[in-house]
Amino acid sequence: MLNFLTGNNFFATLLGLGDTKFDADILTSVMAVAGIVQGSLLMFTPDLSRKMWGVKDKSVYTLAHLEYVGAAILSMGLTAFCLFVVKLEDTHKIVGWTLIVWAVENTLALLKRYPSKAGGDPTGQVIWLFLMLKSIHACFVSAAYTQQLLLVSYSLCALNNVVAAVKPRISANIYGYKNVQLNDDQLNTLRGFGYENLAMSVFLLSLLKGAESHKALALNSIVITIHCAHALVGRAFNSSYGAFGSLLFFFWFVFHASCAANLLSSKEVGYFMGGVIAVVSTLKLPVLFEYPQIAEEELLAKYSWWWKEIKMGN
Repeated sequence: MLNFLTGNNFFATLLGLGDTKFDADILTSVMAVAGIVQGSLLMFTPDLSRKMWGVKDKSVYTLAHLEYVGAAILSMGLTAFCLFVVKLEDTHKIVGWTLIVWAVENTLALLKRYPSKAGGDPTGQVIWLFLMLKSIHACFVSAAYTQQLLLVSYSLCALNNVVAAVKPRISANIYGYKNVQLNDDQLNTLRGFGYENLAMSVFLLSLLKGAESHKALALNSIVITIHCAHALVGRAFNSSYGAFGSLLFFFWFVFHASCAANLLSSKEVGYFMGGVIAVVSTLKLPVLFEYPQIAEEELLAKYSWWWKEIKMGN
């Protein structure tokens, strides 16, 4: 599988191993737009996104964390847009704009009483909101302590989200959900929240530490690649995400692996990403072909609502 990936001209280009390279300006612009679109869908239409990904759980907890995942992805897309499309050079101002996304999301979540309705404690969210508002003010008035405040804030955020990605039950307990028995859908949504926010934190911390913008975006893509690989290997097509959700994960998995390899322009990274794609493909793709009928029935069942809504609208 690895020999096929690295020997084929198309896949060699995809992994940054061929003579032909993706144009960096086009690639970063596509990543920015994809992040803004995907993040906006998750943040503002969580129930629609839940249906698209095939998540069965309809609880407030799952919908709230889908919104949080959307806020993280939208923040990354907005950061890339400011860097590579608008060409904004002030890192603190860029971080300020991304923090506004999170301030809006946390305010809406508290107004909707998400933590209380889901059986948790809103205290943690209130603390994060206060820290965000303080950071936004520091970013736009160019306060002397801005750099230190942002480094501490995003370091704490990264640590917090490592726990959510690796040990989601511990993270749930920290935020007051000790008496809530989380199901698999809720735990996987929380794990996704942890990974995507960790990717955002790595991206912004890299920029704050002076890393070159393409390298910072590549590190962001590496974290997302790990998230997608974990999600794909950890579940079958007939699981809570279903066939279409798994295919979406596989698309974003290959997309971000390719972005990381091309942005870093390193053959070592290209071969590593090719190896990861080969392993995940070997473990995951046969499941789809083993259950083609299940996959087809699942797609029809999950997306019949979409077709009905279109016909009713007409």
